[in-house]
Amino acid sequence: MRARDEVTVGIDLSGSNVRAVVVDATGRVLGQERHRTLSKEPPQVAEAVVRAAKTACGAAGLPFGEARALGVGVAGHVEKGTGLVASAPSLGWKDVPLQKLLQARAPKLPMTFACDLAAAAWGERAAGAGKGVDDLVVVLVGSAVGAGMVLSGKLHEGANGAAGELGHVKVHPGGRICACGQRGCLEAYASAPSLAAWARDDLRIAAAAARATGKLPAVGRRLLDFAGGDAERITAAAMERAAHEGDELSNRLLDEAARLLGHAIANLLIVVNPELLLLGGGLLSGSPRMRRTVTEAIESHLSQNARAAVQIGAPALDEDAAVVGAALLAREGLSR
Repeated sequence: MRARDEVTVGIDLSGSNVRAVVVDATGRVLGQERHRTLSKEPPQVAEAVVRAAKTACGAAGLPFGEARALGVGVAGHVEKGTGLVASAPSLGWKDVPLQKLLQARAPKLPMTFACDLAAAAWGERAAGAGKGVDDLVVVLVGSAVGAGMVLSGKLHEGANGAAGELGHVKVHPGGRICACGQRGCLEAYASAPSLAAWARDDLRIAAAAARATGKLPAVGRRLLDFAGGDAERITAAAMERAAHEGDELSNRLLDEAARLLGHAIANLLIVVNPELLLLGGGLLSGSPRMRRTVTEAIESHLSQNARAAVQIGAPALDEDAAVVGAALLAREGLSR
């Protein structure tokens, strides 16, 4: 049996899944568990988190009580130092006292809480592609757009835990409406769901124009083929495939989203002056074209000093980054 002071448990909590891992001090995964969240009610989610943690400990060959600490990364805004989930849109949560709910179920276990992007940045810094790098930015682009930052060797969460909300930087003031309720946010253009919605809107406009002239719409035909003829089934992945086949609409929107994303990231890098940028997430992993355009846009907009300092790479831990990072943040919390 492994000694209690060797292992911590990490949780990655999203709107659809709870993932738990047990790791040693180096971030090596000793046991893990993943299951779907059948309910989004906070007490039921808390039960699911503890159940996943216990199952992961069992897979690692030790009792849950032998874990030294628990770290939780949440897809949302977690108030710094309180364990209060101020907002988690994928769970439909506002002001949920997650720490209180979990401590009621595991009262002796020290706990640390962070947003999943912050946890991912710490995971890459401690055990991934940013190992040993003191000034690191991790940008992940998928169902949302966000950044996690390690600055001067410390996780940077901001005054209340909301640092890194790159998706809500304004790139088109008064532009497309974002899920946050404001207009012109980067995430309204460059996340996977928003890209698909943007394509559907442009197809509707083209169809209306075609009806007015009595012609068949020429825009996005290849994209509609990849969506089975149903605009509601358009996805960012379908847009990538259609772009590869020469679809003009898909090419235009993917390139425009990538340019906006690259511009926003370049501005972030100019401000924080990191040594390393790790650029990843499901959308960019699935779209080599978009990743290339983002990288080109970043490099073209960087200041001379920022360009001289930064290298651009990809995350090494992929989907493990947040959950491993949460576990290692819990270990860090024990020394404070």
